[in-house]
Amino acid sequence: MKKILPLLLLLITYECKAQDYKTGIGFRGGWTSGITAKHFIKEGRAMEGIFSSGWGWRGFQITGLYEIHKAAFTKDDIKGLFWFYGGGAHFGGGYGYDYWHQTGPYSWNGYYERRHYSTLGIDGIFGIEYRIPDLPVTIALDVKPFFEFSGYRNYPFHFWDSAFTIRYVF
Repeated sequence: MKKILPLLLLLITYECKAQDYKTGIGFRGGWTSGITAKHFIKEGRAMEGIFSSGWGWRGFQITGLYEIHKAAFTKDDIKGLFWFYGGGAHFGGGYGYDYWHQTGPYSWNGYYERRHYSTLGIDGIFGIEYRIPDLPVTIALDVKPFFEFSGYRNYPFHFWDSAFTIRYVF
């Protein structure tokens, strides 16, 4: 805890230099893997959209996030390295095999019922992003915990939705 508090104070107190790109499109690989797009709406503030189809379920999810970017560690140490954090919401849908219908006296006599579901929830995000010098590419590592108000009941809260993202930037 003694090490986390100074890190949080650094994140809050540093002013952010403008990111050297306006829009980036790429791929996110993690629990909610898919296509991601980030657009800076003003200095240090970005909107990110993720269209995903994750590893743990059959379906899709669309996530919208508002993010704040701050220079990582110090203002001048590593140009292009930024912390980011924020939050947003998601919705989606899919199907799962939830219920076993026994049709005979033996355990193998039966079938799974396929049930459709829709998801609605809130998301947080925090991570670090690096703009590679001389290349129109950024790489990022993040954790995006989420809680679902409705949806597939096996995973209503998922804290370790971590991912590696690579984007082409304009």
